[in-house]
Amino acid sequence: MTLVISIFFAAGAGIRASVPALVGSSGPFAKVILTVLLVVSAYSWAVIWNRLRLFGRVERADRAFLAAFRRLAAKADVRPICEQHEGSLLAKIAIAGQRALDQDLGEPGGSLALRQEFAQRAMDRAAADQTAKLERHVGFLATAGSVSPFIGLMGTVWGVMSAFLNIGSQGSASLVVVAPGIAEALIATVAGLAAAIPAVVAYNHLLARLRELSNAATQFGGEMLDRSLGSAA
Repeated sequence: MTLVISIFFAAGAGIRASVPALVGSSGPFAKVILTVLLVVSAYSWAVIWNRLRLFGRVERADRAFLAAFRRLAAKADVRPICEQHEGSLLAKIAIAGQRALDQDLGEPGGSLALRQEFAQRAMDRAAADQTAKLERHVGFLATAGSVSPFIGLMGTVWGVMSAFLNIGSQGSASLVVVAPGIAEALIATVAGLAAAIPAVVAYNHLLARLRELSNAATQFGGEMLDRSLGSAA
């Protein structure tokens, strides 16, 4: 830590020892690296904000729909409450299952079993489609979390190389010569970590919530079929 502080103060002999000043005085390659990391970080935060809001809306709508669904009579049509909870993942699965159960498959002897199997497949497809929509752009966070440190490392290596080139051209290994390149390298490292850490944390959090939503959809499919059995009885 003392070495880092010394480097920044030594850099201040030629330039103002602040992060904006160091960024402004860095070379074109370092600025490209920092710009790429800024874009990656900004897009990651946009994805995080968007998905957190969306997941929150879906979870609240699911809770409201499930409470209304469980208050329905055994033979009641679920489509009216599905229309009242358009943002619910479970409502979309329920309406897909209801449509499948209402179809006449032309097999009187085994119509109930066939309808239930057909409804299960329809609900599985609806759940997969809706989960894929919820998962959209989440994979970018994993990419950002794994790639950003390496992009920052590229800037770090470039900064260290610049420091050695300065040593060679000026014939001196003093901090005044070395500091600008090392400071540039440290900024690239920090920028890479700053882009990667929130992306990784958010990716794991969103993935866990997606898993919960998927499990709830699977359980609801079974509850929907049990309700159809009770209605048939």
